[in-house]
Amino acid sequence: METGHEMFKRRLTEMFLYDEKSDYDGLIGKWVEELSLTFQSQGHSGTSAGITLGVFNQLMGEYMK
Repeated sequence: METGHEMFKRRLTEMFLYDEKSDYDGLIGKWVEELSLTFQSQGHSGTSAGITLGVFNQLMGEYMK
């Protein structure tokens, strides 16, 4: 069975986000992969993952304004 991180890498590849011709010369794929590794290392359950992502997205939205 595919791990969450493996799924992220596969999907990032399918989305061409590692491609040097993509935005930021393929770095978006690398950056999202790094976030995936960090998130996986924290051992989230389904509930804590949703809460953590919700809080993170809210704070990023506030920061980006």
